[in-house]
Amino acid sequence: MRALVTGANGFAGRHLVVQLRDAGHHVVAAGHGAEEEIDFRETEEVEWICEQARADVIFHLAGTSSLADMKRDPTGGNLNIVKPAMNLLDELLNRHRSTRLVIVSTCHVYGRPQRLPIAEDHAMAPIDLYGAARAAVEHIVKSYIAMGLDIVTARAFHHTGPGQDRRFAVPDWISQHVAAPDQPVRVGNLDVRRDYADVRDVVAGYALLAERGQRGASYNLCSGAAVPLRTLFQLACPGATPLTEAQRTRKSEVAILWGDPSKAEALGWTRRYDLMQTVTDLRTSILGRSG
Repeated sequence: MRALVTGANGFAGRHLVVQLRDAGHHVVAAGHGAEEEIDFRETEEVEWICEQARADVIFHLAGTSSLADMKRDPTGGNLNIVKPAMNLLDELLNRHRSTRLVIVSTCHVYGRPQRLPIAEDHAMAPIDLYGAARAAVEHIVKSYIAMGLDIVTARAFHHTGPGQDRRFAVPDWISQHVAAPDQPVRVGNLDVRRDYADVRDVVAGYALLAERGQRGASYNLCSGAAVPLRTLFQLACPGATPLTEAQRTRKSEVAILWGDPSKAEALGWTRRYDLMQTVTDLRTSILGRSG
């Protein structure tokens, strides 16, 4: 398989490139800071990289992935999410109609759950800017599917693992604890429950969807369990004292969020990493960077 990975220098993108290459696939890794430096907001650059890659499958991971980044710069965040997707869709429609596109979306498109666990037929009703931008892309994608493009959507729930940076909760907690083991760790609301999977399992799901996903379908990639963040904190920072800070909490916080992965599991998706192994490997990677 010839694959193009957008956002290849991001957290999940790096893991996906490694997994695809280990499986023997030819991979073009593109995006900011990637092997091929490409700005997917620029139409000409998208046209060029698609022509060079001649991909059987494009994995689209490029775009803002942090809720905090989105809140700081809503206009830029929307541009970084919607414009690259539109450029890719137009390019495929005009010149590469046989290429399969795996669009990476998010559980945040669901908003406040009306039922649990969340299945793929749950309404999209985002309550934050990030979820709204991702939902907008999903709505746009539907019209391109109607025009004949081969597109599969992966709705990734929360995931962590080695290499994740401090913009996200778990590596931030661990980084604080590693830097000052005797000091409290600043946290947000630990009373909420979230569905966390390992990034390596999630990107294996992306690869599986490229091979077996049904055209036009959406698939949850998640653990199928809701873990209290307080429990996750204790795994990540054993013996540490959490210190809740108001600026780290969200007014529109969802109390509990977890998904139903059975649709992806029916294709053969499995998870190899339990939460303890995920957190251990993340902590090891942070210790390596700090050393």
